Amino acid sequence: QDLSLRELAGKLKLPVKYISYLINHYHNKNFRNYINQRRVNEVISKMKKGEHKNKTLLALALESGFNSKSSFNLIFKKQTGKSPSQYFKD
Repeated sequence: QDLSLRELAGKLKLPVKYISYLINHYHNKNFRNYINQRRVNEVISKMKKGEHKNKTLLALALESGFNSKSSFNLIFKKQTGKSPSQYFKD
């Protein structure tokens, strides 16, 4: 949930600027947008695996690193172009 670029760089034992460069260069995103994309993809993957049958969508979002329902809904729509409920109805 609270992963920062500095923490990631420390865990990988690489300079912060290098991690930032790699994410920007290979994913054309800043660190925060990259992490949020990964979180959205994680929720989508869990939904496709059927994990929503035992948990709410909000529970899956929180497990994937989102801090709140509002941030999840906002970021999900920004990433996919649809709200979570619209996305999973299709």
